[in-house]
Amino acid sequence: MKAIASTNLTITSLIELENSILLKTSKLTMLDIENPQIKTKREKARRFSLFGLMDQWFSFIINFFIVGTLALIVCLYGFYYLVIAIFIVLIIQLTISSYVSKKVEYIRQSQSSSQRVINYLVELLTNRNTTQEVRIYGMQSYLYNEIKGIFIKNYEVIQKKVIFSESINFTQNSINTLLNGGTLIALVLVLGSNGSSVGLFVILFQITNQLFVTIPSLKKGFTDYTASRLRFQDYLSYIKLDEQTTLMQDIKGKTGLIGVEINNINFSYGDKSKKVLKNIDININPGERIAFVGDNGSGKSTLVKLILGLYNPTDGNVDWIKDGHRLNGNQKNIRVVFQDFAQLLRPIRENVALGDITAINDDSRLITAIEKAKTDINGTDLDKMLGPQFGGVDLSGGQWQKLAIARAYLNESSLTIFDEPTAAMDPYSEQNAFNTFILLGDKQTSIIVTHRLYMAKQVDKIFLFEDGEIIESGTHEELVKKNGKYKKMYDFQSSLYI
Repeated sequence: MKAIASTNLTITSLIELENSILLKTSKLTMLDIENPQIKTKREKARRFSLFGLMDQWFSFIINFFIVGTLALIVCLYGFYYLVIAIFIVLIIQLTISSYVSKKVEYIRQSQSSSQRVINYLVELLTNRNTTQEVRIYGMQSYLYNEIKGIFIKNYEVIQKKVIFSESINFTQNSINTLLNGGTLIALVLVLGSNGSSVGLFVILFQITNQLFVTIPSLKKGFTDYTASRLRFQDYLSYIKLDEQTTLMQDIKGKTGLIGVEINNINFSYGDKSKKVLKNIDININPGERIAFVGDNGSGKSTLVKLILGLYNPTDGNVDWIKDGHRLNGNQKNIRVVFQDFAQLLRPIRENVALGDITAINDDSRLITAIEKAKTDINGTDLDKMLGPQFGGVDLSGGQWQKLAIARAYLNESSLTIFDEPTAAMDPYSEQNAFNTFILLGDKQTSIIVTHRLYMAKQVDKIFLFEDGEIIESGTHEELVKKNGKYKKMYDFQSSLYI
């Protein structure tokens, strides 16, 4: 029964720990989630075990109670000096053990980041999306050696501390053995000199022997508790991180189209001195079709994440306007397709239903969304598993992208955002996807992010980004007449298709 109870408590505590960490992660800002230091904090937090901490604490308390009781009995027979000597040695040993345990735990904490690197390198060697290049270019040996080098470096540091720790333990055990022997000699001399009975000697011998048997367990429990307490502090450090304060608002089901006002936005990542976006002012009227164009890295996708509320601006603000009311810039039920869309190695049903999880069992809605995305898996069993990693079917990059578009179509919203949604498609599929985007834009506000300027010809307004700034804006015809950078980019891209 004890084993069953212990197993249940261990599993339950692990589940609750993971749930609390995942829940906390879901409340952090995207910048925090992407921050390497926060990732390391999360890994440290996962090392904590609530059941382990409780078990070690109870073990320490029980052993401390046993030691105290046995010592009290020895005192009742007048051997105060022995008890005082034992407790002085015990306190010194506990202090030293606590110090060594903290040092070892600090080393393990410092290696959390390098362990993440090892996990990533292993992923490169085993992930189907990277193994082909790794093998073609013969990178296996290099990556193996990198993993081995990090592992050996970590091992050597830990080994030094473990050797030091074991030396301390050996010394302490030797002292305890000598103290135990000295106690036995003292009992023989004292009891023999005053003519005490053999029975009394046997009783005191058994008590003192049990005392020295329990002391190592007491010391180990205290050492383990010290390490667990440090892990608990790591857990609390992650749980107490500042959360995203702006709540997501559900705008689904309300009448009217959405407008977006972007007022003097500036944005920086970790390095506050380097602005990714600078002085962005945009007014998107309800029902307008907007295009963000520009070279890769010019800030287009970052602005989309600010509009969606995934990032908070360094300066300025994003306001949503609906039915004449100003809303916060974090909204649910937005129809969006990201360039780095999710590929769920799960059934087709779940991949599409991600757009509106309430439709998970509505086959009609799911199939309609798939048909709108013009996927070539139409008619496929919705419960078919995707991804050969789990025995499912393999899909091309374009097929995965169409599923991402299908999940966007499933979501009924007042705003559509396409962030480079057709990068993995062939020209025919790309044109069909863009035509569908235009049709949807007739009924709602829509934003497309692209560096393919022929897609921007049919929108109401174009914003050209360069180095985090908007350098030109207007309709396609207006920008061509300006004869600026947009005109040069458009002419260049047009020449590629002549």
